[in-house]
Amino acid sequence: MNLKVSISIIIAAAAMATTINSAFAEQETTPQNMTCREFMDMNPKSMTPIAFWVVNRNTDFKGGDYVHWHEVETVAVPKIFKQCQKTPTAKLGELTPAIK
Repeated sequence: MNLKVSISIIIAAAAMATTINSAFAEQETTPQNMTCREFMDMNPKSMTPIAFWVVNRNTDFKGGDYVHWHEVETVAVPKIFKQCQKTPTAKLGELTPAIK
């Protein structure tokens, strides 16, 4: 291969990698934008961690407290699921006031 072709391939690969990286950088990895339908379709074992995040996110409790895992599992998950059945297109981040 000659030098021009090699440089062109390297430049094209770098441009492609930059495009792919920016696409992944825009995706949010928190469940705030997860829809209720996505929540209801997930494995039930995964629901408690998602609900724990939703219930405790942006909440200022006194003394650094938080809602305990067991309480989230037994109270919040059923509340979220019930609310999601009513509004399957709602985002989980929008349900926080209705759950608390």
